[in-house]
Amino acid sequence: MLKRIADSPLKFFPAAFRNYPARLQVEVTTRCNMNCSMCVKYAPESDISELDLSIEDFKKLGPALEHCEKLVLNGIGEPLLHPDLAAIASFAREHMTKQGSIGFQTNGLLFTEQRARELVESGVDTFCVSVDSLDSSATEGELHGQSSTDRLAHTFSLLNQAAQEIGKKIRLGAEFVLMADTYKQLPDVIRWAAGQGVEFILCSHVLAYHKSMQEQSLFNPNTPAAVELFDKWKNIACERGQDLQNYFGFVWTPGRSMKREQLFDLIREMRAEAESRDVWINLRRLADWDLRSQAEEYRELKEIYSRSEELAAELGVELRLPPLMAENELRCSFIEDGAAFITSKGEVSPCPFLWHSCTCYLDGSEKLLRQKKFGNIAESGMGEIWKSEPYEAFRVEVLEYEYPYCSNCPMVPCDDIIGRSNEFEYDCLGVEVPCGHCPWAMGGLKCLM
Repeated sequence: MLKRIADSPLKFFPAAFRNYPARLQVEVTTRCNMNCSMCVKYAPESDISELDLSIEDFKKLGPALEHCEKLVLNGIGEPLLHPDLAAIASFAREHMTKQGSIGFQTNGLLFTEQRARELVESGVDTFCVSVDSLDSSATEGELHGQSSTDRLAHTFSLLNQAAQEIGKKIRLGAEFVLMADTYKQLPDVIRWAAGQGVEFILCSHVLAYHKSMQEQSLFNPNTPAAVELFDKWKNIACERGQDLQNYFGFVWTPGRSMKREQLFDLIREMRAEAESRDVWINLRRLADWDLRSQAEEYRELKEIYSRSEELAAELGVELRLPPLMAENELRCSFIEDGAAFITSKGEVSPCPFLWHSCTCYLDGSEKLLRQKKFGNIAESGMGEIWKSEPYEAFRVEVLEYEYPYCSNCPMVPCDDIIGRSNEFEYDCLGVEVPCGHCPWAMGGLKCLM
């Protein structure tokens, strides 16, 4: 289902090839005041050290900030821990255009009246506070730091008060992670957050950095095109007196029978149609999700989605919901929109998937992520790094969208994407960017950038 771009990506995505990034996400610190169960920082083989980005290194971004339309001041850690956060924001505001936006995501625990005031005064205009649950007992404790609605309400109150007193317009948002343990609370979170003056709610599926978190994911990695194809052949199988679910029993059971061979022929027909339509399919995963989609829990999840969208519209809150299943086309909004990501060490990376080295769990198996970096702002100018031949070539190859749809491949997980035997060099189609297995490109993960 991937579209080959006949012309240069420059024609379609000009922001990716300007002289400077249009968007910057700067990890001001990797330190945090929490130990959240879902955090990449505590994932096995994580290489994320405790470090603040120095204000001196941040100021080296001055020329880039003059061209920056959106600046996000957070990464792995809690930005409020950085002692110079207000000064960093002030410097950015001085260099960015008046229309440029500055914001960050936070657990909100460290806000005080003075802290809220100095950050609003410094030019931060967007605050996105984690609201994972209004009922801490439902998640056996805190996830992103807020253990009571009183503490959350105080955070929003401080920010609203600071903006009113200073006379500046700010945007308040709430971040909600969709998980099996929490998704039912989404309508209540929307209603409660709207009462705190929240303008937008950012929802994302969870990326499992620990094996135990896999069961919390609600995201179906099959594409609508693959599901449509599976449903078609499920009906054909039924008409022929067959059940696609029996295929897996036949595969591992020795012996021959007419029913077995007829089902195998049907599966071959289905795979042939998928290939002719350029639809990637993983039959095992399609069958598993077909059963799961018929369960009461999944029907309830779709009802929660529908109710949440209606409620948000009624309350005037912008609700950014990820799809329940993968998009038909892989798409990297980060590269398309001209974004760059900078670690607390000053290293420049192209996206959040390749920002840090660590392990995560995708498609039921462990995956080793390896950081991709193109330079360091402490050593080279951002413009020089951004326009370097390797970085530009990387963006071109990403935007050609010729890589495989790994999660829908029958061979997943293969050595190329697991990353254990050797570092990624190229995928099964010969593409040298490791993007075919990216959950952001599939549509499942969302962030403030």
